[in-house]
Amino acid sequence: MKSLVSNQVRIFLAIVDAGSITKAADALDMGKSGVSDALKQLETSLGTQLLIRTTRRQSLTAMGQKFYRRCREMKDRSNAALEEVSEHLAEPMGALRITGPHAMVECTIAPALSDLVARYPRIEPELIVDDQRLNLIKRNIDLAFSIGELPDSEFKAQRIGVAKDILCASPEFCKKHGLEPEKGLLPDMINTLPYVAHHWETTEAVHHLAPLGGGKPLVFNFRKVATVNSVNAVQALIKDGTGIGILPHFLLRNRLGTGEFVVLLPQFEPRATGIYAIHPFGIVPPLSVRAMIDFMKQKLSEVA
Repeated sequence: MKSLVSNQVRIFLAIVDAGSITKAADALDMGKSGVSDALKQLETSLGTQLLIRTTRRQSLTAMGQKFYRRCREMKDRSNAALEEVSEHLAEPMGALRITGPHAMVECTIAPALSDLVARYPRIEPELIVDDQRLNLIKRNIDLAFSIGELPDSEFKAQRIGVAKDILCASPEFCKKHGLEPEKGLLPDMINTLPYVAHHWETTEAVHHLAPLGGGKPLVFNFRKVATVNSVNAVQALIKDGTGIGILPHFLLRNRLGTGEFVVLLPQFEPRATGIYAIHPFGIVPPLSVRAMIDFMKQKLSEVA
C-alpha cells in the first residue's frame, strides 16, 4: 500500500518500533547506512535530535517521544484514509445523490436503481425527482439524467440513450373528434386539435416529422390548449381528453396495449431526443456513478 508519510518519517518510525537501526534495516529491506543517513537527514531538517544512540541501546529524546507519537498518529490516519479509498475503488459504496425527470422514473431510473442496490448493497442512493435541471454543485448531486439537448456546461455529459416522442390521444378523444389514425392523418387535421404542451416547448409548438421509409418531412403546428411542467400532467390531461400531446416511447410502451392511448401518426417517424447522464466529476467519476450509468444504459436499451 502507498504511504502518505514521507520516507524519512517512515524510516524513523521503523527504527523506534524495531529498537535499533540494524533491525529496522532488516524490516525495511534496506542497507544499514541508508537507514542511518535517513535518520540524520530528518534530525538535521528538524533542527533537533530525536534518538540517543549508544553501542548497546537507543532511546528517544523528550522531543523524539513527542514527534514519534504525532508521526504514529499521522501514519495510522493516513493508512485508514488509504484503506477507505481502496474499498471505494474495489466496490461502489456510500451516498449517491441522483436527479432525473418524472418521465424517466417509472420505466428506467427506478428499475436501474433497484438493480444497482441489489448488486451493490453498500451504496446509499437518494433520488430527487424534478423536471427542472437542478444545479449539481449547489444541490450536492452526483448524477443527473436529462432528456433533450444540453446547454454548455463544465460538467461531463454522456449520451446514454434516445427518447422517441409519440403523438397520442385517448380513445375517447379520437371518437369525439372523428379521428381514425390507422387511415392516416394529415397536418391540416392535426393542427386544428387542442394540444397539451410541455413547458420546454416554444410559444408555437412546431414539429417536423418525416414519413416512415423516407420522404420530405411535414410540418405540424399544434394549437396549444394547456402548458404544464410535468410529463405526468401531460399524460393525465391527454388521458382525460383535454387534447393530444407527445409522450416518450418508454412511458407509453406498457400503456398502448391497454387501450389507454392511441398513436395518432403511426406512419411517421417519432421525433428522437437524446438522453444524457451528467456528473461533476470530470474524466473519472466514482464507481457508484459509473455503475448507475451502466444500469441506466441497460434499462434504456430494454425499452428502446
